[in-house]
Amino acid sequence: MSKLPDDIKDQALRYAYAVFDRRRWEQVPASQRGAVFDELVADAKFSEPLRPYLTAAQMRVWIKDSAAKEYPRALEGVGSASQYTTRRFPGPEAIVGATLGEDWAVIAESVEQKPMRCRAGGPTGDEALLAWGPYRILRDLYWAASGARLAGENRVGIVITRPTMACLSNDDWEHVQGLCGLIGAEPFSVMYAPRSLPATDP
Repeated sequence: MSKLPDDIKDQALRYAYAVFDRRRWEQVPASQRGAVFDELVADAKFSEPLRPYLTAAQMRVWIKDSAAKEYPRALEGVGSASQYTTRRFPGPEAIVGATLGEDWAVIAESVEQKPMRCRAGGPTGDEALLAWGPYRILRDLYWAASGARLAGENRVGIVITRPTMACLSNDDWEHVQGLCGLIGAEPFSVMYAPRSLPATDP
């Protein structure tokens, strides 16, 4: 696949992320995401600048494996693609407060990605590691939590984030609890939705 020039990539990401922002991508079911990729490829405003470098099939792969894959991290304010979205998750502080309590705080420079995780400190000097993300990346969360336990972390939490107030199904939640039980991790489920960033002066 051809490497996109920086200005073309910038234009394509800006357009794709505007679509993702408008559709609230984190709430779009996996079964419906392919149709959005197809709509973008069919949209001349998106595809015409890309045609000298990518076929229609390659454009779809680029959207799926590059733009869409980076979008959740962009919502966390992580990575260069974060500049293209006008929305942002509340951040690690919100995860820590919703799970461990408002008297806990994120430990400086402890935030990591793939999956998102951080260390938190409590009022009595206790520490914990939290890994968070939607249910569809439970495998990644479990792997990160398992690694933390093997590394000697005493308190580890797996936090399943939800874009709305709707709870996980009983079967899904029991699955999370069962996996956490295997490694001595704490299961949490919290609502965690992006907010629109304040408008900036041009």
